[in-house]
Amino acid sequence: MSSIQASTAIPQTQLTILGTNITAGYVLVGTFTAPIELATIVSNMDQAVQLSFDGVNDHIAVPIGSTVPVIIPLNFKANLMVLAQISVFAKRIGTPTTGSLYISGFSATIP
Repeated sequence: MSSIQASTAIPQTQLTILGTNITAGYVLVGTFTAPIELATIVSNMDQAVQLSFDGVNDHIAVPIGSTVPVIIPLNFKANLMVLAQISVFAKRIGTPTTGSLYISGFSATIP
């Protein structure tokens, strides 16, 4: 029999970078201060970018989102996982001239 366990969502400070600040090599977008159970990546840039969680390997490609913003939800908790306190890096696939990349994260505590 399954049970529901209450938790409290704690929003982390949003990580943001202008598309024009993303270079051909990985640049730090920011670091979350707690393990993340849910993350959302939003792009309204006119070119695609690549994300990395270690600054070396490619992990998530984010497509162009200038006409309709691209929204990528990552629900680690649904898969009984968390993303440890981690930094997020971005590099160009294309060369963004407009827009930004926004990464929101939520952690949780069990009361």
